[in-house]
Amino acid sequence: MKFGHFDDAKREYVITTPKTPLPWINYLGSRDFFSLISNTAGGYSFYKDAKL
Repeated sequence: MKFGHFDDAKREYVITTPKTPLPWINYLGSRDFFSLISNTAGGYSFYKDAKL
């Protein structure tokens, strides 16, 4: 693929270049904590409420 490939052995998608047409965003969270991280190292996090 143009921006990466699936690695069957590790069961993951590997991005080989950060120059994707749109940000590739990973969402991480638990009950109280939430975070967004993009493939270009941007992102944010918050505790309990993003509006605060």
